[in-house]
Amino acid sequence: MEIREYPMTFCCGINIGNSLDCFSEDGPADETSWGNPPITREYLHLLAESGFRLVRIPVTWGEHCGEGPDYRIDPAWMARVEEVVGWALDEGMRVILNTHHEFRWLRAELSQLTEVLPKFREIWKQIAEHFRDYDDRLMLQGENEPNLMGGENCAWGSGNRNVRAAINAINHTFVRTVRETGRNNANRWLCVPCLAARPFPDCMRDMILPEDHRLIFTVHCYTPDRFAFSRGDTYDTPFFDQKGRDEVSAMFEDIRRYGLSLGAPIMITEFGAVAKKLPESSGWNTEERLQFLRWFLEKAREMSIPCVWWDNNYLETGDEAFGLFDRESLTCRFPELVRELTNAQQDQNY
Repeated sequence: MEIREYPMTFCCGINIGNSLDCFSEDGPADETSWGNPPITREYLHLLAESGFRLVRIPVTWGEHCGEGPDYRIDPAWMARVEEVVGWALDEGMRVILNTHHEFRWLRAELSQLTEVLPKFREIWKQIAEHFRDYDDRLMLQGENEPNLMGGENCAWGSGNRNVRAAINAINHTFVRTVRETGRNNANRWLCVPCLAARPFPDCMRDMILPEDHRLIFTVHCYTPDRFAFSRGDTYDTPFFDQKGRDEVSAMFEDIRRYGLSLGAPIMITEFGAVAKKLPESSGWNTEERLQFLRWFLEKAREMSIPCVWWDNNYLETGDEAFGLFDRESLTCRFPELVRELTNAQQDQNY
């Protein structure tokens, strides 16, 4: 199937995770709620200076808006998001701006749509109107990992048809809402994920893309799981072995078989592997992660799929040590990995 026009050739980007996407069960969180410092202009400069030309800015909006029917977004929150977006654009980078961690209220189930879609629609209407005069370097992503959290239909696997159909409806609402705001949003690139952004056959087979001329289908890839995350069990490994290579290859083959048939360009808006200490050593498994990166990016390059590393600024906090940079000291923790990511870029003019 012919793939529609695409905004860029193969490249690698980076997320600014666990900052503007923080949330709390005890009221609105700010960007420091999960232990990270505020995002600074200097940090965006560091990313650009390191060679990144694409940055994804995850943002949680739901707890920063008022009651319905208007669901008015806090102007101070909107201004802060715009400030960070502006810094990235000033540095010459493309930006992906999304709604993130909305799963506590955005219930991906057909029976819940009449309740959740009005809020989803109003939030995206406000975001789209606010940014509609920004140029084409700004891309919008409707959701992060849409899901039905809690209960028997919670789906970090393939879920069921009910949940997958609800996500199709949510994606259609996102695209229609943004397009209706006009101006540059009439032609802006929009990103839509499948269930939980998982590149599983059922998730991709049941994906129904809106009829639109500028859509990107997005997935998240943390494969192999036992290498990408710290699980704290015998399944966990700091080594990227042949079994891991085979799992990565099989995942890309699923994307080739089921994702490409959608007829839209594909982007991996999150991927990565955490830093782990090697057995009987105080050193990190950096060489193993390099081997992972090279294998992963080789498969992605074959299909011209841009990849965006998940960086949450964590190194020795919790079990998700994806951080490549230190946002406070403005230093690079793993320059070898950053070089591998930025050297992979084929086009500096997108």
